[in-house]
Amino acid sequence: MIKNLIGGIAVGIANVIPGVSGGTMMVILGIFNRMMEAISGVFQKDNDHRKEDILFLLQVLIGAAVGLIGFAKILEFLFNHYPTQTMYWFIGLIAFSIPLFLKGEMKGEKIKILPLVCGLAIIFGLEFLNPGEGSVEVNPSFPTVTLILCLKMILVGIIGGATMLMPGVSGSMVLLIIGEYYLFKSYLANVTSFQLDVLIPLCFIGIGVILGIILSAKVCGFFIKRYKAGFLSFILGLIIASSLVLIPFDASYDVMVVVSSLLALIFGGVIVLGLGKLQ
Repeated sequence: MIKNLIGGIAVGIANVIPGVSGGTMMVILGIFNRMMEAISGVFQKDNDHRKEDILFLLQVLIGAAVGLIGFAKILEFLFNHYPTQTMYWFIGLIAFSIPLFLKGEMKGEKIKILPLVCGLAIIFGLEFLNPGEGSVEVNPSFPTVTLILCLKMILVGIIGGATMLMPGVSGSMVLLIIGEYYLFKSYLANVTSFQLDVLIPLCFIGIGVILGIILSAKVCGFFIKRYKAGFLSFILGLIIASSLVLIPFDASYDVMVVVSSLLALIFGGVIVLGLGKLQ
């Protein structure tokens, strides 16, 4: 139980950091296969271990919620005081994960050009359709709770839940590009305020997360079994493009910002390479 909770906390922290994949964290911690088995087992007609599967999923999800909420506070501080450096830390986490992805998930597989280009095109397309969304927006105001907002939060949760199981893909990175990351982070950071305009959207995000996990388990299982090289090449395209579109070109730079941003980028790389050694 303790191992599952700790693993869930690590996955939750990974999912709140743009560029870090919760799925990859599961692989590193050795709970990825068990997670996939548990999700499949819950929906099997004849499963003598359904209670154990449900208990395992609850333990991991509770741990993930603790990691998400706890680390959101730290990111709140970083974005308040070091927004540009924090963005370069994220970029370092993404860029340095590329060689690990090639040596790990892509080992023995040839890169397929068309899926790779599709992955690149999706991220660049999102950036083109949402100009300026990569800029830092600290502590956005909470919008009025409406039906449209609740439906949008379900979609945000689906993205977070789906990418939680997909090695190499960061849900927070996708939310950052489409412009929903900072609101999502602020909801998590302020959950202890018990405001209805925070709790209600978070409940709908939770519904989306559950739907996203189920959907991702089905989709990943299908494509990995039938089109492994192409599917992994597509994910590689997402990762490469993500390291480029998050560069804060509109930030104000001086010598100290440049040096500190470079150090932050290197620090992100050190973290990723350290996780690679652990794996």
